[in-house]
Amino acid sequence: MNSEYILDKEQIRMINEKYGGSLRSDAEIDTALTLGKGKSVYRKIAYLWRAILVGHPFTDGNKRTALIVALTVLDKCKIELDENKKENMVSEITKIAKENITDVNRIERLVRYAVTGN
Repeated sequence: MNSEYILDKEQIRMINEKYGGSLRSDAEIDTALTLGKGKSVYRKIAYLWRAILVGHPFTDGNKRTALIVALTVLDKCKIELDENKKENMVSEITKIAKENITDVNRIERLVRYAVTGN
């Protein structure tokens, strides 16, 4: 699936605001949105996850924001997730944040695995 981003920086900021965070720096989100243009949905999410989970652009709620951003993008792309797949996404988010994974290729594989099981 190769649609453009469903969310923009302001919408991502508003998602984070719901979790009590505030934007500290938007440079990494801008970069992620730019790099993701024309890429697959999994690659787009990978860029955003790296920006949010490793770059910590928000004062709080980075992991929760990463999850909701990914679920929103997948939903808009008509990719449905059952509860197990949502739990897989939470596990991968935790792994990326805990291990400080920066390789976007690896993050993309983790996103794809969480969503498809492959």
